Amino acid sequence: MINKFILLTILLFSINVFSQKEVVKKATKITEQMTEVLSLSEDEKAKVYEIQLNRFQQIASIREEYKNDSQTRKSELKKVYRKLFGKLNKALDKEKMQSWKTYKQSNKN
Repeated sequence: MINKFILLTILLFSINVFSQKEVVKKATKITEQMTEVLSLSEDEKAKVYEIQLNRFQQIASIREEYKNDSQTRKSELKKVYRKLFGKLNKALDKEKMQSWKTYKQSNKN
């Protein structure tokens, strides 16, 4: 019984570590992409990374919490996406946000 408990604990810890690594990887990737497209300063890059990391952490949490309730999950995810643009607008100037919007629209494929 104790061995099963230890194995389950290790498994859950491993899943959490893997999940956290994926979140960091996604936040890093989009931050690097934004840095390249928008020529972000180091300060802007750091702000964008924190915003993106927080975003992906929230998304992972919502997907786990509402995995059996697609309606609520979709609603909660929409809230995260709406907040994302507000936070990015505060971190970046209007010109860079417009450039990012244009870039995203032209690269939807």
